[in-house]
Amino acid sequence: MRRDRRYSDRRVPTQDRRLAVLLRWWLTGSLVAGLTACAQGGQLTPLGATLMGGGSGEDLPAQAETLPYATLVAETQGNQALLVMAHRTGEQGRDTYWQAGDRATLHLRDGVPASTAGFEALLLGRWHSAEARPGHYRVHAQWRDADGTVWQDEAEASLRCEAAEPVALPLTRLALERCTERLDWKSRSTHSQGVYWREPGSLRIWGGDMALWPDGPRLRWQVARPWWSEAEDTGRDDGQSPLPDGAPPP
Repeated sequence: MRRDRRYSDRRVPTQDRRLAVLLRWWLTGSLVAGLTACAQGGQLTPLGATLMGGGSGEDLPAQAETLPYATLVAETQGNQALLVMAHRTGEQGRDTYWQAGDRATLHLRDGVPASTAGFEALLLGRWHSAEARPGHYRVHAQWRDADGTVWQDEAEASLRCEAAEPVALPLTRLALERCTERLDWKSRSTHSQGVYWREPGSLRIWGGDMALWPDGPRLRWQVARPWWSEAEDTGRDDGQSPLPDGAPPP
């Protein structure tokens, strides 16, 4: 993803090293071999051109339209990029890894950001846990700033979902619930809000707008071409949605 702060080669915690190994394996195996084999007449395939980076001012939805691969359109700190799914793993494929042309990487778990790679400041992990009070839960975040210092915090969270309304996505238009997540962070005595757009019934998350950590950069993303299929079980009981039921609209 195009940005001012470039990748740093500092030593990183074990979790980041495991992710880096995974990405290097995929890049050196699937990407390099695929680009070598699929380039014809000195030109890259659409996937190769996307991952190797393109010019500025590109129409990202139009670019996603030409690709038969799972893709996201993402934006952070004023920079926008098309991300292609590089790897899918975990129980029922719940963990997906997405790369931009400059190797900036986003890890989604059940469609929600779980970690990042390729930036000086990194989201090392983000996850949920139950809270005793009904309608509330906890969000845990660990991140590393540009100076290499690792921080962590947890927030009491609540979610409120509105009735589904049509939402324009890069390649389609769907009726989605707008779910607002309020986070009251414990250590920093601050609060933030995030928004998710999810599909009623399946609870698939098609996009979001959230701060990756307290007072951190916001990330906005939308699914262009989904990675799941209708044949997959999309029920929340099978772990396909990390979000609790939101309060019904008034």
